[in-house]
Amino acid sequence: MRLLLLLLLGFVSACQSDKPNSTAAVNASRDLLIDRVFWQPEQNQSQHTQVNQHKFAITNTSLQTGYHRITVRFDYYDQHYHWLDSAIYTVNQSIEPRSAIRIDSVQTGKANPATRSATVTVLRAESE
Repeated sequence: MRLLLLLLLGFVSACQSDKPNSTAAVNASRDLLIDRVFWQPEQNQSQHTQVNQHKFAITNTSLQTGYHRITVRFDYYDQHYHWLDSAIYTVNQSIEPRSAIRIDSVQTGKANPATRSATVTVLRAESE
């Protein structure tokens, strides 16, 4: 009986991996949190038009996965929260696990005069 128990314990310890046990798949939409979102129309002096000006932060909540080339979508809404338009932007910064980055100035084109608010959504990112 002891021999059987020792063989069983030896087999179990041999099958264990040195890697951390992680059953969660890489998922940028889940791991990357957008917050401190700020949008306003801003006067573009060179073209004499209003442009969409964005500021926001991205927090990586993953314990193990870093990301880069983060693609986000800006959605624009009127005063009744009806969707008006959207724009795609790629953040070319890396973000390490359990850290945050601040995006201070993104312009996404001509602002619609009816726009009253904007949201930012992570579409995809490449894992490191």
